[in-house]
Amino acid sequence: MKRYVRLVSIAFLVALIPVLVIRCASTRTSVDFYVPVQKNLLTENYAKAVEAIDAARKQGEYAEKDRVLYYLDKGITLYYMGKSAESITYLEKAEKAMEELFTKSISKAAVSFVLNDNALDYFGEIYENLYVNIFKALNFIKLNKFDGAYVEVKRVNDKLRELDVKYGEMARKMNESEEAKGKMEYKSINFYNDALADYLSYLIFRADGEEDNSRISFDKMQKAFEMQPHIYDYPFPKQIKLRKPVKRNDPNTYLNLIAFVGRAPFKYEVGGKITTYDDYISITDLEMPLNIPNIYWPGIGSGYHFKFSFPALTTPPSRVDRVLVFINGKKAGRMHLLEDMGKVAAVTFESNRDMIILKTILRTVAKGIVAAEAKKKLRKETKADGLAGFLMDMAVDIAVDATENADLRCWRTMPQFCYVAEYDMPKGEDYRVEVHFVDRNGQLISRKVEENYSLSGKLNLIDAVSLN
Repeated sequence: MKRYVRLVSIAFLVALIPVLVIRCASTRTSVDFYVPVQKNLLTENYAKAVEAIDAARKQGEYAEKDRVLYYLDKGITLYYMGKSAESITYLEKAEKAMEELFTKSISKAAVSFVLNDNALDYFGEIYENLYVNIFKALNFIKLNKFDGAYVEVKRVNDKLRELDVKYGEMARKMNESEEAKGKMEYKSINFYNDALADYLSYLIFRADGEEDNSRISFDKMQKAFEMQPHIYDYPFPKQIKLRKPVKRNDPNTYLNLIAFVGRAPFKYEVGGKITTYDDYISITDLEMPLNIPNIYWPGIGSGYHFKFSFPALTTPPSRVDRVLVFINGKKAGRMHLLEDMGKVAAVTFESNRDMIILKTILRTVAKGIVAAEAKKKLRKETKADGLAGFLMDMAVDIAVDATENADLRCWRTMPQFCYVAEYDMPKGEDYRVEVHFVDRNGQLISRKVEENYSLSGKLNLIDAVSLN
């Protein structure tokens, strides 16, 4: 009879595995629902992409803890559609939620030592906090609301300083936690001036006739390249020159073009192994070249072995090799790279990576030791050995593993590169303006056409998008 009870107990534990895995779905990042979204984005069927985003939310893919991503995804897709007012609404919701949730996360920093990041509210990466304002600014420009646009571009560089301070505060809070082992370190990003924000500021001030402020913004844009070569490791765009505001009686004005290219950076899972020794732990078999020193852990015993995983960021290759401009059927030139948004994402993400890795290691070890002790206790109580003991151990391991997965949430619908161009042209005429996205073989991937585009004396900005 006792043997029967033991077998029933073990069978129950094993049968519980799929239930535990399903219950722990909140600790896994769901990305499959992005397939139809990205398919429609690549083919520029933005209305269908919005439908896919809304359908995913109705199906529970955007949980309440993922609401920031829903707002970001829908907001930027509405921007691609040209629905500026609606886009602003969702991007404002995203920004507000990111600010509130990040502040909340600092006050509850110790919670991340216990709960998997996937189970917590997503408050956005540094680069996501920046580009939400860039696209809000572009929306305001489309609506000819220059004051609103300037507020947004100013927020970008203000945020760079604010977020640097806040992440440092988060590291300090984590180090004060009783669960902390080793030292949480946030590396300053050394990024204080975003060239794309300065470029938009330059255009806004110039269009408003503020020559001094436009010159200051232009100088800041140049300094962004000069002082931050770890981000802007390519030449300053040839076509961007300091030009004076257009006056009422001037015969010519400026045509500006901005093009967004490529798919967003995305996170992927990197695995490694943890081995415990007397009073310290060692990290080995990492799936990426990264040196993690041994971590001092007083009182821990030797002989434990655990697997862990953490997120890394990568940028997919773009099919677009160059972006060409045609005016009235004639080639006017090519657009030049102003901002490698993928590079900005990589540099800013790396500043926070060590904190993510260390808290993941500490959480994995703590859970692993509890699981190991639980297995010993269960074996003793059920007197399980052989296959029965193996199955019981497996049930415990799977239950623990189901709660530990790398947090792969990120803004998967934003672009990767920003190209710009500017042309000095006569006022009062209608133009046919085409932006061609071309691959390495010279084949046209996609194009945007503006028919009968009339130039005013203010800001004439045409935007184009190809996420290929």
